[in-house]
Amino acid sequence: MSSQIILTLNLAEGSLLLNEGILEALGWPQQVQLLINNSTGQLLLRACTVEDAEAVVIQAESTEQFEISGRSLLKKIRQIVGWADDQPRMCYGERMPGQPAIVFNLADAVALEIVEQ
Repeated sequence: MSSQIILTLNLAEGSLLLNEGILEALGWPQQVQLLINNSTGQLLLRACTVEDAEAVVIQAESTEQFEISGRSLLKKIRQIVGWADDQPRMCYGERMPGQPAIVFNLADAVALEIVEQ
């Protein structure tokens, strides 16, 4: 059974967390690329090669999840979607048939409760 495809956006820390379901759906890639469609508010995450523009290299030891630092990307996402706070959000993705890619509808992202420890 495969894991759910979940992208976590940590706005306060400026990072995106790719869960095991994402890595599995993309075939455990060595590099990924993040593309934003401003008009639809969608983020496309796709497996790519190091030759592709702005490819993010995934460390070999990343087996369950992978964190990408992306303050400028998250700033752009906040502008597109209209988020005014730094609350972390979670977004489910859908695999694109026949492509090593996943699409996330950012408007559907759910705010996560911050638990104080």
